[in-house]
Amino acid sequence: MGGCASKPEDPEAKALRERTNAIEKQLEESRLMELTKIKLLLLGAGESGKSTIFKQLRLLYGAPRSREDLKMFSRVVRGNVTVLLKRLVPLVTSLELEGNFEENERAAYDKILESISGNVTEACTTPVQRNQMEIKQAEIDATISVDLKNEIQTVFSSKTWEAVWAERSTVNAIDAHMLFIKDLDMISKPNYTPTTQHILCARVRTTNAVKEEYDIDGQRFEIYDVGGQRSERKKWMPIFDGSDAVIFVAALSEYDQKLAEAKRMNRMTEALGLFKSIANHHAFRKAPILLFLNKKDLFEEKLLHSKIEDQKDFSDYCGCSYEDATAYFIEKYRDCFISDEESENRLFVHPTVATDTENVAFVWESCRNIILEQNLRECEFLN
Repeated sequence: MGGCASKPEDPEAKALRERTNAIEKQLEESRLMELTKIKLLLLGAGESGKSTIFKQLRLLYGAPRSREDLKMFSRVVRGNVTVLLKRLVPLVTSLELEGNFEENERAAYDKILESISGNVTEACTTPVQRNQMEIKQAEIDATISVDLKNEIQTVFSSKTWEAVWAERSTVNAIDAHMLFIKDLDMISKPNYTPTTQHILCARVRTTNAVKEEYDIDGQRFEIYDVGGQRSERKKWMPIFDGSDAVIFVAALSEYDQKLAEAKRMNRMTEALGLFKSIANHHAFRKAPILLFLNKKDLFEEKLLHSKIEDQKDFSDYCGCSYEDATAYFIEKYRDCFISDEESENRLFVHPTVATDTENVAFVWESCRNIILEQNLRECEFLN
């Protein structure tokens, strides 16, 4: 008996089968990637630099900014200039410097003072009304820095303003925003598009959890950024569960500064208390804590004229160098754990400059390896 020859596969059927197999393979790869996804939280007090780290990761691994994003950041940068003025101008009065301006400088200063005094003051009784008022104020702020470009440049280039800038930490002025003053000619142009560095330095208050996902060398990372102000921290809890690691960002340079929302509270003391609650929280009892001691460049500069031991909370400091000071604060953070063994096994410290992409890329690579190793160890333990 002769064998039955199999019928050749129809080309359309073959193409359909291959497409189906490719889709199934892609779905299986996505499923496996989802199962092995690493959830990472970026936590820290307000203005510590955690959102800048979040933006750096987008720059390193995410999609380019859309046109709408760039438009939004152009408004933010311009508004940041006005906010910087609002924080610094009161120092002119408190330091009794009004009479030190040259005639043209005083005229420029008076014009700035008049413009920034016109805040939106509508009565707000609901969150929606408050949000609308903040949007309206942000729009006004964004126009002031453009309309008063010449006056701002005149005041910032004056000798009198040097004394104001020297006291910037007392009003929590953001050092990185001096870049916007230097680039004000570019920023005030109608067709202004923010540079990468402008976007990194731009301050946008985070009010809700923001999530980004990145596939890095075949490993998916799900990264969350949250608001750091006290009023925003109640929103953290829902995203704690299932976290594989925490990056906690604290600004080294804020050891002599006070909270905006609690004028008597030292910012570093606040960060230490917040870190202690995170490090010992049951949701993170097995998770590595990656401590980014941020703004190390500003910290080193500030140590030359502001003594750590002059701060009541840190009067026990007796070092005399940047290395001593950094080691002192690292030990303060280690002491937040319930035991030395906990800090040894779970705490990984990295001094950083969040606005420096190369520095962040280098630190992130180290952190990524730590997270993957810890995750693998935990999987082996479970198996």
